[in-house]
Amino acid sequence: MLEIIKRLEYYAKVQPQSIALQIDDEIVNYESLYQKICDCTLNLPKFKLGSRVALLSDSPIVNITNYFVVLMMDGVPCFLDNKWSRDTIDKLIENYHIEYVTTAVGKFKRTTSFGTYEKYIIEQLKVDDLLHIGFTSGTTGLPKAYYRNEPSWIASYVENEKLIYNYEKALAAPGPLAHSLSLYTCIYALYSGRTFIGQRQFDAKRFVSILNEQHSNIALFLVPTMLHQLLNVDTTITHIKSIFCSGAKLSESLFKTVSQQFKNANIIEFFGTSEASFITYNFNQTSPTNSVGQVFPNVSIKLEAQDNRKIGLLKVQSNMIYSGYVDVGVVQPHSWIETGDYAYIQNNQLYLVSRKSDRLIIGGKNIYPNVIEQQVKSLDGIEEAVVVGEPHRRFGEIAVLIYVGNHELDYTTLRRYLRQTLSRYEIPSKLVRVKDLPFTNSGKVARNTVQSLYLKGAFKV
Repeated sequence: MLEIIKRLEYYAKVQPQSIALQIDDEIVNYESLYQKICDCTLNLPKFKLGSRVALLSDSPIVNITNYFVVLMMDGVPCFLDNKWSRDTIDKLIENYHIEYVTTAVGKFKRTTSFGTYEKYIIEQLKVDDLLHIGFTSGTTGLPKAYYRNEPSWIASYVENEKLIYNYEKALAAPGPLAHSLSLYTCIYALYSGRTFIGQRQFDAKRFVSILNEQHSNIALFLVPTMLHQLLNVDTTITHIKSIFCSGAKLSESLFKTVSQQFKNANIIEFFGTSEASFITYNFNQTSPTNSVGQVFPNVSIKLEAQDNRKIGLLKVQSNMIYSGYVDVGVVQPHSWIETGDYAYIQNNQLYLVSRKSDRLIIGGKNIYPNVIEQQVKSLDGIEEAVVVGEPHRRFGEIAVLIYVGNHELDYTTLRRYLRQTLSRYEIPSKLVRVKDLPFTNSGKVARNTVQSLYLKGAFKV
């Protein structure tokens, strides 16, 4: 039996009236949650060991209840996002042989993939203590399915706990449970006997109201775009003691604003991926400006194919990594996995320079957009910046800076500033100011979308 199931049973006995889940105005205590799970498992026939079940209710409480029902019935929950198109959901069910779907507590329907058990079970059984199948929030193509086992998340909880200093009794994440950060926060809260606070759909004003009603200390888990929206709500919540932010690095100006509005909170920025889990952390921006933080003590770093500046492809090894992509092969604990990032490391601080797919080649030189973007975002009044490539007859491509800010950048002044730290090849050839930029669900700028829009002429130079 998985450790999380044992703990739910334990908390249902020793703290039955403690709130386990609060989603908007809907509240469930530990006793009710565990009893509901047990009632469902008693009234349903067990699945074949490892049968895959899609969770597709628009109710987070229904989904998390069914998550544990499936686990107790020896199945594997697959968290799909009900906001995906019907076509995407159908393709994922077919591609990954998901045999059942559920949209109501304890009610499971067979899918068109029913009967494909033999096609996937041999690989899947190689994963010890499988918790669920998650899906990456990729910016292009279908989401990719991956295995997440329980020991890897327990290892993450251990490291997370070291960064919580104020006995936070509630963990809040307003994002969808289909996203790994929110699901991680929910299971972490239940594993540790805390209250999980979430929302059906993110509403900053309503979320702040819910947090204000709490009587215990709170740790927030969210992405920068959500944090930015919370700042627009006129309030100060003194019992928010920790803010864990993942997805993209906070600009200095945003960090300063958050610090002023949430004066009692430590702000911890994580760098990690759905596959690798946590890699680095930056506690109250004590790490160097362009760093994504200090490497976690249980994470090892390796840089492959380094250039003369010691920039290489980042690989990580830890007890927090995933168990591999579905149908690609199981990844054993402590394996080395590639993140797809170019990076370098100094004094145990990690510096990202670009995604592998984002690197530009200008005049035969490797140019890493993130390096340029960090310099631009350090300027006053610049909220966001992204550098994309534009085809060029002579240089192969040139760099174009697209930014959001409260004033127009002067090209000559910007060039002079950037030349202090960057080579001439890294200086953007064009500047484009826009009102806003598209973001992915994980809170990162949707770079491919931005480049496509620019090349189609959607932005004026």
